[in-house]
Amino acid sequence: MKVLRRIVAAVICLAALVVLVVPLGRRAPLPLPATVHGRAAVHKSSDRPIEVGAEKMTIEVPRGSPLAGYAGWRRADRDGRVYVRALALRSGDVRAIVVALDALLVSAELEEEVLRRAQLPPRTCLLLAATHTHSGPGGTWNNAIAEIGGNGRLDRALRDSVAQTTADAIRGALGYLRAGRLAVAQVEWEQGPATVRSAGPVDPTLFAVQARDESGVVVATLALYGMHPTVLASDSRVPSGDWPGAAARAIEQETQAPALVLQGAGANATWSRDSLPADTALAADELGNKVAQRALDLLETASWADGAPLACDVTLHSLPAAQASVRVPWALRRAASNALALWAPSFAVRTELLLAGARLRGVPGEMVGSLALAAAPQHFIGLADGYLGYVEDPARALRGEGEASRTYYGPGLARALGVLEER
Repeated sequence: MKVLRRIVAAVICLAALVVLVVPLGRRAPLPLPATVHGRAAVHKSSDRPIEVGAEKMTIEVPRGSPLAGYAGWRRADRDGRVYVRALALRSGDVRAIVVALDALLVSAELEEEVLRRAQLPPRTCLLLAATHTHSGPGGTWNNAIAEIGGNGRLDRALRDSVAQTTADAIRGALGYLRAGRLAVAQVEWEQGPATVRSAGPVDPTLFAVQARDESGVVVATLALYGMHPTVLASDSRVPSGDWPGAAARAIEQETQAPALVLQGAGANATWSRDSLPADTALAADELGNKVAQRALDLLETASWADGAPLACDVTLHSLPAAQASVRVPWALRRAASNALALWAPSFAVRTELLLAGARLRGVPGEMVGSLALAAAPQHFIGLADGYLGYVEDPARALRGEGEASRTYYGPGLARALGVLEER
């Protein structure tokens, strides 16, 4: 019996040594497949007049459903609802769809399920992004690390409901296309509520685009602003769209049309607490109303155009091997990297749109402000078409600064995704 115990102990020690010392999983980027979670590469453009359509649909979040946003197993303590909004654009043979989903993130498997239910082919121009609310429906990713890390325990019924409602919103937007015009506006909102939470500059840009039909009726509004939707704290059990949801409601009350409010490069941005109510639900409303009003004010004086050209580029990317941050103690860094290798996707999808002269670049993760500032005047939409963690500036990632502790691929992710050119 003693011999058996010694053998078992030796095996456990050897296994621990392997995890702590030996690199597991792939060590380099893999060759690209033809499709990545149901998506194929696309490159299209058209100068023909633009048609626009939009739809908003309700996602019911029953009491007891998992809520995403914070580590652990939070569940809703009451019935609630969040929303999904879709904007469709068509010019000639180019058809583009932008979706704002009230959720923490969009996993690759969730996007693939949406494509299937909406009956969209692999060569679809789809930018499906989460608003990044930390109080939205969870349980949408069948991945143990993601479940524990904040997306909530897998709930297949809720995941299917989210996927089906999103697919219905897409089909509704595509089914109501009509001739339209676009107005685009932006401001460097230095006095805005976004403030730095770690290191590096915050991107202060507020970007807005509005679509109207030929009679002047608003079809949809899209607003981008980088600021973490964490107003409702981790002890909240109420389903909510947080401040992006409040901003969307305020714009919709004014325009009577769907409003898509999405994250810019806000990985290192939180919100200023100055003069906000102590009640977090009221604080979220106030922040959202502030963003909404600024966006509407911008659009009030914006010039209108036919929106052409409309262009779409969907690109597939092979990713670096998983790599724990240098903030992880050296003795545990290999073990942490090996754990990440069990979760980290090998490939990613990025969708870029050109409309009315503005370039919108989706990023499947949370990107810091300095990367967006370096790429101006382009605009980034975070949490789009997958989730890869944080995208930090390579220099800060190497030094373990800023949001480096939340990165999963080391300093090479920004270049692998094509959001940072060689300098």
